[in-house]
Amino acid sequence: MLNAENEIKYGKFLVVAQTGLLLTYSIPQEYISLTKGTFCLLTVRKGGVVKKYVGVFLEFCVKPEFNCVPILGILPFMNVLSENLFSVLQWTADYYLTSIEKIISIVAPSFIWDVAKHQLLEKRLEKLKLNDSQLNNKKNIHKIKGEILLAERSEILLNEEQYKVYDSILTDLSAIYVLHGVTGSGKTEIYLKIAQYIIQQNKNVLILVPEIVLTPQMSARFRAVFKSDLAILHSGLTKVEYERDWFRVHYGYAKVVLGVRTAVFCSLENIGVIIVDEEHDGSYKSHEFPTYHARDIAVVRAKKENALCILGSATPSIESMYNVKKEKYKYLSLKNKFSGNQVESLIVDSKKELLGSYSQKRLSYATKSTQLSFQNNGISQEVCSLLRENKELGEQSIVIINRRGYVNFAICTQCSTPLSCPRCSVSTTLHEGGRTEICHYCNFKVTRRKTCLSCNGTEFLDHGIGTQNIEERIAAMIPAMRIARLDRDVLTSNSRVTEIIDDFRLGHTDCLVGTQMLAKGHDFPKVTLVVILHVEDALFLPDFRSSERTFQLLTQAMGRAGRGSKPGKVVLQSLILGHPIIEMSLKNDIEAYWEREMHLRQLGFHPPFSRQILCEIRHKNKETAFSMITKLKNYLIKFWAENNYTENEVRLAGPYIAALEKINNEFRVQLCISSQKKLHPAHLFPTEVFLDKEINRQILRIDVDPYTFL
Repeated sequence: MLNAENEIKYGKFLVVAQTGLLLTYSIPQEYISLTKGTFCLLTVRKGGVVKKYVGVFLEFCVKPEFNCVPILGILPFMNVLSENLFSVLQWTADYYLTSIEKIISIVAPSFIWDVAKHQLLEKRLEKLKLNDSQLNNKKNIHKIKGEILLAERSEILLNEEQYKVYDSILTDLSAIYVLHGVTGSGKTEIYLKIAQYIIQQNKNVLILVPEIVLTPQMSARFRAVFKSDLAILHSGLTKVEYERDWFRVHYGYAKVVLGVRTAVFCSLENIGVIIVDEEHDGSYKSHEFPTYHARDIAVVRAKKENALCILGSATPSIESMYNVKKEKYKYLSLKNKFSGNQVESLIVDSKKELLGSYSQKRLSYATKSTQLSFQNNGISQEVCSLLRENKELGEQSIVIINRRGYVNFAICTQCSTPLSCPRCSVSTTLHEGGRTEICHYCNFKVTRRKTCLSCNGTEFLDHGIGTQNIEERIAAMIPAMRIARLDRDVLTSNSRVTEIIDDFRLGHTDCLVGTQMLAKGHDFPKVTLVVILHVEDALFLPDFRSSERTFQLLTQAMGRAGRGSKPGKVVLQSLILGHPIIEMSLKNDIEAYWEREMHLRQLGFHPPFSRQILCEIRHKNKETAFSMITKLKNYLIKFWAENNYTENEVRLAGPYIAALEKINNEFRVQLCISSQKKLHPAHLFPTEVFLDKEINRQILRIDVDPYTFL
């Protein structure tokens, strides 16, 4: 019989398998000192086959009634996850209504969880450890693709306004600050100065940016100051680059980490500041499981680490400004553009470019350019003249349109049915000069069909405009113009993105055409003209955030012009004139915009005056989907009645068909919960919902704080 010291212990492990599992194993004597967050190797039997998996130790437990297999060992190349990071993961699981075993995989990339790759991985890590033991060696400065190698800097000089902000931040190094700085006011210089100070205090720095495409210019500025102390984390890196920098963070070699959304869960320890640049950007919200918001996780993590958090933006989100008004966050502002240049604005009326006899009365505020046909494929002669003049002056231009592709869709002239995706409730987008149809929801792709599926008609009218035909039209009207296009289609190739941005920054390209990603944070000093086409398409989406997104797009776009030595001009081509959101953005009247938006949100019981939770059932059978969502609704109503929740505390809309009824052959029906913020999401759902085998997480999707309802 074993004595107390030799008694077998048992523990719960978070196992990263296909769905994420919480399993119990026995723990051999040599591992009885396991600590929470230790990466272990263990086995799982599935369908009679035993496979090796990676699990993370959660806690010891009593001996279960069933037999347990022992763990195989500890992963020698992995450090233990910190208690602070574990706490953030648990908060994320609780708030977004899932379990920690379902999301544990987010703390490490796939090459950690894939046991088959471990043998080769360990060999490469030996070399990495040897190289990074000499941190001051020049060869350890690994510049990423697209990153300009700037001159090294040891001192960050701030102007008077910047220094006041910097000095204010130092008064409380555990607060959350909203840094509202007009575009080009020098927020990045403050980030650098703060990061320098934090590192002098022997703490580390985490910086988040919303898009991969923005990483090279930010990393160049941080590398000039922090050299080999900088690590980059995002999926656009090569496998070797990502593996190297991920382990540099994990082993504590990096003091400054720059990354996109998922970097908020990186294993960086001893954090002194978390900076969220362009904090308003919707890219920080994950639309795949788990549907977390990286900005909100950054705030939570900063609190767990007792660290400073800076949320920077030229157009702070309504949620962040609401927290400022509630005195949860502190507000700081930079009101002056670093270059001192003014940006002139001009509105061009799109109605003059319409084909056909459209009357003024028919063009209501809700009309979209995708519903109409234009001369010159949607870009006016007046705008092209301005682009030509800018080219002749030797200056650069940016043209922004919200849609990629050649045109939006083709419609049958006989029965008015558009060419559609067979798997989704959406028309296909035409690409490659209208020769190819692509569905941007399920990736269905086909050579353009020649007959209508409804009436067998063979004549089609192409509607709408996209980045490709705008690029072609500018080239046709201004043959000498050197043009490049940057949209989601190009983003599939990291090397191509790098080439496009490098060529534009170096002046090898005169005009850059792309989607709204061009409005985000880019610093092109030679750009003096920014054109925004058909902004009404974003303004009239069926979403209470459409006004906020439009204001942010216009304000951010204005910030791309006049960042260098010359003043800038922004040209807005639109079907509508005089809309208050457009007027406020062009005047940069952000206080009036905040006041208007807050008032409308409060009237509609929309966030930030409520918390919203979008529940969606997806099923191949429409009737089954409605049956399941109705069952969910009944669960909720009964539970709320039992807890005496009033209509002022929680409201329910639906069930209703989603705006896009079907995606990838699955019908989508939705419920939207709006509740007072004092009610935690977990307090709105009975446990029966998660135990019900019909309403399981395979068909039920719950999105806390949704950013889109399409």
